[in-house]
Amino acid sequence: MMKFKIKHKLFLAIITANIFIVLGIYILSSLSFSSSFREYLDANREKELAPMVEAVAREYQKQQDWHWLRQRGRSTWRTLIDTYYVPRNSNPDRAQFRPPLSNGERQPRPRPPIVFIADRDQQLLLGRKDKLDTINWIAITLDDQTVGYLGYHRTTHITSQLDRLFVDKLKTNLIWIVIFVILISALIALIQSRFFVKPIIRLSQATHKISKGEFTTRIAVSSDDEIGELCQDFNRLAKSLDRNLKARQQWIADISHELRTPVAILQGELEALQDGIRDHSPESVDSLYQEVKRLAFLINDLHELSMSDMGALSYRFENLDLVEVLEQVIESKKDTIVSAGFNIEQSYLQGCEQDYEQDKLILKGDEHRLNQLFLNLLNNSLAYSDSSGTVEIKVKTQGPNVLISWSDTPPGVSEEQLAKLFDRLYRAESSRNRNSGGSGIGLSIAKNIVEAHNGTITASASSLGGVAFDITLPLK
Repeated sequence: MMKFKIKHKLFLAIITANIFIVLGIYILSSLSFSSSFREYLDANREKELAPMVEAVAREYQKQQDWHWLRQRGRSTWRTLIDTYYVPRNSNPDRAQFRPPLSNGERQPRPRPPIVFIADRDQQLLLGRKDKLDTINWIAITLDDQTVGYLGYHRTTHITSQLDRLFVDKLKTNLIWIVIFVILISALIALIQSRFFVKPIIRLSQATHKISKGEFTTRIAVSSDDEIGELCQDFNRLAKSLDRNLKARQQWIADISHELRTPVAILQGELEALQDGIRDHSPESVDSLYQEVKRLAFLINDLHELSMSDMGALSYRFENLDLVEVLEQVIESKKDTIVSAGFNIEQSYLQGCEQDYEQDKLILKGDEHRLNQLFLNLLNNSLAYSDSSGTVEIKVKTQGPNVLISWSDTPPGVSEEQLAKLFDRLYRAESSRNRNSGGSGIGLSIAKNIVEAHNGTITASASSLGGVAFDITLPLK
């Protein structure tokens, strides 16, 4: 079974529509021409009957009545017929009414014409009373007053050989015009179908390439219609797939790198113990234990991030005091903060002190996840800021929201690095040294937690010289 493509269907649709239109025009033109041509013949008939109408009017004026039509034999009427009437079949090319010849010769006696006479009230005086609905009436006037009517059968069939030849020739020409128009329409439909389907074919070919993994495929957009919008959507989809592919490749490469480091250290330590290069001592066991802890920490972070990306992290929302949660996190890391020589500065601005003292800063949140959020931010500041640095935490209300500004001291990061801080496994230091930084996952998890609370988090350069994080969360 033949498979019809879009261009074939479009071609058939266009040519079918054109054929119906042309045939409709042909039928209407034929009917209109036939009707108009019959009207034309009737107009000529009335013109030819005009001398007889005038003669009947003069006779009516002379007789002052129609009684002469009722006389036996109707001699007066026959005289008018002999004088003004020549039957249409007496001349196959052209029959007409005309006055008598100048040389006095009489015309051959014709058959009585099929004409009708009626008085001013259209009461039939002469002629048969059947089929009066097919009669055209010509007013007989005298001194601008209608005194009667002369009627004749309107043309319903073309009987003249010359007229029929003319009509047949015209219809033949019209048929050839219809055939020519249909052929031209078919040619135009073929060109148009190919033109309209061309971008769809390009889109289909590009889709096949995308299905094979060629995500760099793009389509040139040459129109602003629905096809053009579809091509633009395709380009955006291809760009998104390409970006996701690169992100996935980078994600796999980063995970491999992160896992390889502690595994390589563990392998080296164990081989050294096996070969007797290193003695089995509490120090060696502790070193192995630290690497295992680091590996477990990384795996746990990866699991947390994957669960967060899937939206599978469990949240238990309840009314919480934001400041209380924040202070609990700082208190839990107090020993680490002191040993690192860090200083934590907290401040409440624009009425937060009064709000906190009276009603507290209450929001709907998950205490465990908010603890994780603030802990990740604190660990990030401790890991990447110079020793004896400062972490400044400002909390203030902002309409129906609360704004938490988290800033730390140098070193800072470039504008390009700021845009990547929330990327998975990204760490600002070029050496990717795990001794100074974490796994590069904490900020990604922090962003997901904030968004799960219908909030926002952004990174910018800190006025203290380091990095500032602005977190907005809706208050209850």
